[in-house]
Amino acid sequence: MKILKKSSITTLIVICSILSIYRINVVRENEISWDILGYYLYLPATFIQHDPMLHDIRWLEKTNEEKKLAGTLYMVSQNQRGEPMYFFLMGMSLFYAPFFFAGSAFAKISGFPVDGFSQPYQYFLVIGGIIYSIIGLIFLRKILLRFFSERLSSLLMILTVFGTNYINHLTIDNLSTVNVIFMLTTIVLWNTIKWHENFKGQHLIAMGICITLAALVKPTEVFVLLIPLLWNVTSAEKFKQKLYAILSDKKALICTIGICFLIALPQMLYWYKKTGSFIYDSYKNPGVGLDFTSPHILNVLFSYRKGWLLYTPLMIIALIGFYFLYKKNKPIFYSSTIYFLFCFYIVSSWSEWWYGAAFSERPLIATYPVLTICMGYFFQHIKKNILIFKVMIGAVVAFFVFLNQFQWWQYKNYILDPYRTTKEYYWATFLKKSVTPADRELLMVDRDFTGKMEFSEKVKYQKTSLLTSDFEDKDNKGNQAEINNYFYRLTPEQEYYPIFESPYNELTQKDHLWITISLNIRFPADFEGSAPCLTMTMERKNGAYGYYAPEIKPDSIPDHWRKIELSFLTPEIRSSEDHLKCYLWKRGKSSFDIDNIKLDIYKRK
Repeated sequence: MKILKKSSITTLIVICSILSIYRINVVRENEISWDILGYYLYLPATFIQHDPMLHDIRWLEKTNEEKKLAGTLYMVSQNQRGEPMYFFLMGMSLFYAPFFFAGSAFAKISGFPVDGFSQPYQYFLVIGGIIYSIIGLIFLRKILLRFFSERLSSLLMILTVFGTNYINHLTIDNLSTVNVIFMLTTIVLWNTIKWHENFKGQHLIAMGICITLAALVKPTEVFVLLIPLLWNVTSAEKFKQKLYAILSDKKALICTIGICFLIALPQMLYWYKKTGSFIYDSYKNPGVGLDFTSPHILNVLFSYRKGWLLYTPLMIIALIGFYFLYKKNKPIFYSSTIYFLFCFYIVSSWSEWWYGAAFSERPLIATYPVLTICMGYFFQHIKKNILIFKVMIGAVVAFFVFLNQFQWWQYKNYILDPYRTTKEYYWATFLKKSVTPADRELLMVDRDFTGKMEFSEKVKYQKTSLLTSDFEDKDNKGNQAEINNYFYRLTPEQEYYPIFESPYNELTQKDHLWITISLNIRFPADFEGSAPCLTMTMERKNGAYGYYAPEIKPDSIPDHWRKIELSFLTPEIRSSEDHLKCYLWKRGKSSFDIDNIKLDIYKRK
C-alpha cells in the first residue's frame, strides 16, 4: 500500500491513535479546574450566567464550593474599583468554545445539567484537546519532511512525543495552554516555510492569525513572530529584503492587520470597559510575575524540583543540535536560535519558575517544533559516523527516553511530587516504584492551597524568639488604665499598629519559615464596626503577596482579655530581599486594647 511506503504517515497515525485512546480513558472528574477553570471561565459566564463582563461571581463561588474546582479563586482578579474581572486572557476560551457548545447541546438532549461543568462538557473539551494535539503533530510532520527523510522524520516525531515532557500535555494535561501553543507554533513555522517559497499572501495571513491567537492565549508567546521575521535572515541586507517583501504585498498585509485587530478587539474592549484602558496587564500580582533582572536559569535547567534537562534529558541532544543547524542551514539558524533564547529567558524570568504542578518545564514545550529540527540535524550528522559511535548515541537516546517515561510514570503516581521534590528526595526515589514515609520527610514543606495555616510539626523546627512586648517600658506604653499594668490602646484615628518587619534574608537563607505570633486583646462594650485583622505578609516594591489576615472578632464578654495565636507559613519567596511584615489592621473607628505581644520564627532543622 502507498500509505505504508510513507513511514512518517504510518508513524503519525499510530502516535495519534495511542494518544487518543489513552486520553479518552483517563478523563478525570474535574478536568475544568485550577488554571483550566480560569481560561474557560469566559464561556459559562457569558453563555450560561449571561454575565460576560463578570460583574457577579457568586455563582462561581457556589460552583467551586460544590465541585471543589480550586483551592482559591485566584483566576478572578480585581480592577481599580475593586470589581471582579478575568485574570487570564480569553485566548483559550476561543479554542474551548466549539467543544463547550457541543457539550451544551449534548447535555440538553441527554438530561445532564447545562451548567458548563457536567460530564458532557468535560468529555467534549478533552476531545477538543485531542484534536488540537493531532493538528500540531500533522504540521510537525509536514515541517520535518521539509528538512529530513521519511525515516528520520518518523524517528523525530516518536522522540518528541514519547521522549519529552510533551507526552504529559498531549494526554492527561491536554487542556492546558502548551498543547494549543505547540499547535500554533507549528502552523506559524509551516506557513513561514511556505511563504518563503512562494510569497503568497495566504501564508502571511495565517501567520498573523496564529501569532495573535498565541498572544491571546499567553501574552509572552507573541515572540513566535521572531520565527517568520528572521527566517532566512543572515545579514542586515537580507533583513531589509525581508521587510520589502512583506510591505510589497499591501493587500495581504492590510488584510492580515485587519483580521488580527478583529481577533484581539473583544479582549481590548473588555479591558477598556473594566479598566478604562485598551491594553491592560491582567497578570498584576506581586507574588507572581516577570523579573528580567533575576532569571532562574540554573533552576530551570537543572533543579531537582523541575529542572528541564533533568526530567527531559533528550533535549540535551536538541541543544547540541544547534551547532549542526548552524553548520548545515545558516539561513534558519539565526531565527531559530534567537526565538529559542528569547523564550528561554522569559520562561526563566518568571518568578514561579517551576510552573505549578507541571511535569518538567511546561512552557518550553512551545519551542519544541524548533528544537526537533535541531535534533534532526544532530542525527543527520551522527549518521555519517562509525557504527560503534552510532550505537553509543543510540543507547544514550534510548536511556533518555526510558528515563523520561519512567519519571513521567512516577509523576502520574505521585512518587515524584509535582511541587515539592528536593535533591535528597529525588535520589531516594530514583527509579523506584514506591516510596516510604521516611522518603516523604525529604520533600519541601507542604503548602495548603486553600490558605489554611496549620503548624503541626514544630518538632522539626528550631525556634527563635524575635519580639516580646508587654508595654511595661514606660517609653513605649499606651494608656495606664490599671495600676502597675501597661497596655496599648489603639485610638480611633489609628489605622495600623506595626508589630514587626524585616528583610527575609536577615531571618534565614532557607526557602521557608514558620512564624507564630500571640497577643492579648480586649474589646470595650461599645465596640462596633469591622473587626480588626492580624496581618502577616511578604512585601516588595510592587505590592504584597502571601497575604494572610484573619479577623479577630469580639467575644461575648466585653472588657475581657483574650489571647489570640496565629501561625503563618511564608509564601514562595520572589526575592530574598523582600520584607516579612506583621501588623494589626484596625479597620474601624472603635478603640480596643492589646498587650503581651510575642513573635517567634521557626527554621527547619
